[in-house]
Amino acid sequence: MALKGDPLAKFAAIQREQDKRAQDALRCYRPGKQLEFHLSKARELILSGGKRSGKTTGVAVEFASRVLGRPVIHPDGHEIPLKHAVSTKSDPKLYWVVGWDIDHIGQTIYEKLFSPGLFRVIKDLKTNEWRTYNPASKEDSSRYQESVPAGPLIPERCIDTSQGVNGFVWENAGARNFSSVYLRNGAVIRAFPSSARHAKQGDAVSGIWIDEDIQFPSHLKEWQDRLTDCNGWFLWSVWPHTRNDALIGLIDRAAECKEEEEPFIQHFQLVMSENPFIPKENKRAALARMDSEEEIARRDRGDLLLDTLNMYDYIPGLHLIKTTDHTKVKENPKTVHDYLMKMWFQAGRLPQEWTRYLAIDPSHTRTAALFGVVPPPEWDGIEFGNLLIVENELVVTKCSATKLAEMIAGLISNVNYEAFIMDRRIGRQTRVGTDATVFQIYSEAFRKAGLSSRQTQSNFIPGCDVPGERFAAVRDLMSSSSTGAPHLLLVESKTVETQREFSTYRKKELQITGAETILDEPANPRKHDCMQALEYLSTHITERFRINMAYVDPSLNSRGGSPAYRRAMSILKKHRDKEENYVHLGPGALAAL
Repeated sequence: MALKGDPLAKFAAIQREQDKRAQDALRCYRPGKQLEFHLSKARELILSGGKRSGKTTGVAVEFASRVLGRPVIHPDGHEIPLKHAVSTKSDPKLYWVVGWDIDHIGQTIYEKLFSPGLFRVIKDLKTNEWRTYNPASKEDSSRYQESVPAGPLIPERCIDTSQGVNGFVWENAGARNFSSVYLRNGAVIRAFPSSARHAKQGDAVSGIWIDEDIQFPSHLKEWQDRLTDCNGWFLWSVWPHTRNDALIGLIDRAAECKEEEEPFIQHFQLVMSENPFIPKENKRAALARMDSEEEIARRDRGDLLLDTLNMYDYIPGLHLIKTTDHTKVKENPKTVHDYLMKMWFQAGRLPQEWTRYLAIDPSHTRTAALFGVVPPPEWDGIEFGNLLIVENELVVTKCSATKLAEMIAGLISNVNYEAFIMDRRIGRQTRVGTDATVFQIYSEAFRKAGLSSRQTQSNFIPGCDVPGERFAAVRDLMSSSSTGAPHLLLVESKTVETQREFSTYRKKELQITGAETILDEPANPRKHDCMQALEYLSTHITERFRINMAYVDPSLNSRGGSPAYRRAMSILKKHRDKEENYVHLGPGALAAL
């Protein structure tokens, strides 16, 4: 021990302290694949991934940075600017961490935040500064003995030891299960197990970090409500669990916001085999231990495997007419897919003579319209059978009936339509401030926009209001036919949103007497307007297929149809203002004059 007041001893002590601080995990950490996550300005962030992909490390670092007010360092050496208010003595802030159970708090969260060794650090030979040790680097691996465990993300010097027991309030000190920790900047971190039967309420919270799965997904909304008063932020590091409806819902929300300039929520995914800090031979060994493609998807990439929960068995390779790769066009097509692909690349559209239908799912917030085409059973030597093609989609938000009609008119000019179809339940409703139904409001908007169909003029056939029948109709059409193609196809480049919704339109799960029960109904229909429109369209077309009336000879448009058809049209004209102003036409209506 050096003598008190010895200047050399003081200098040596200062040097040791500086060296110790230089080894802090937050100071040495440099993001790899986590960089986009750290740069995000979204208030809600999910970082998912496979095992050992770096997701928990990335979120633990981001959490510590926000709580301490110390920036994460960009790989190029500059500081990534802080994006949220930081706790101070005069403006103290409360933060939560949530783990699976009480042991998860001690064994994982405490270890990540307050213990040394989140990763190892080593002095760089060129800069002589401490940095992250990379075992995948030959240079670093040969110098392993020179590396040391990184200091804690939240070092002891940042903890207010005058509070609690050395800054902590313990549930079980021996197991490191803490309930609270106090920091010198006024911040308080409280830890909660997700196993509590009732969600924690009452506190106004500035930030929440959830690590891995939670036992009661229904608690999530209550936890997020705690952020409202403080305009707080939310982080979740997770290996995806397919039975966690709360997580699936967040990932769906993030997908919906993906194209927004400043999304409120974002989801980033890490892959174990792309982790630059794992040696290649270790990655190969890990992948070799995975027995199937499904296990690789889960453990390596951290994919959510939701096929068993999807409402419909949508397969891109089967249900899409490819329109983005001209190299796959065949000169002499023999199959339905190949013929339609060649037709699209040559003409950029489907023939005008084919029969068209429009289905709409209107909403105050988000409205979807799908444009369906039915070809004749045989065309140019190619057998189509009963086939519905979704050739286009229109998805708009907060759009009036008038504006929607104008947009549709711009898309379908010079093309004849057989019928317009709309959600029966919404169509019967009246809008605030008017006695007119939604059917009537849209019919008038279509009339003014010059939109008319052969069956319904500017009016609408009410879509089927029996959910089970709608689900069955879509499934029937998605099944394979005698032609080798399914009865339902989508034009690849024109139905992007519909394709996305197929992957997020999932069955509802309920906990019944402690067991998980999967219901054959959508968990989140409100967010899937394209799926709703597809169901109304499919149900109507399936009925028409049964009586061989889905495809209509275009000559009927010029000849005016049979006497029965003309009589039906006169009835429609007289009853245009009625709620269900349509007539189902039997086969006789199409008889030749």
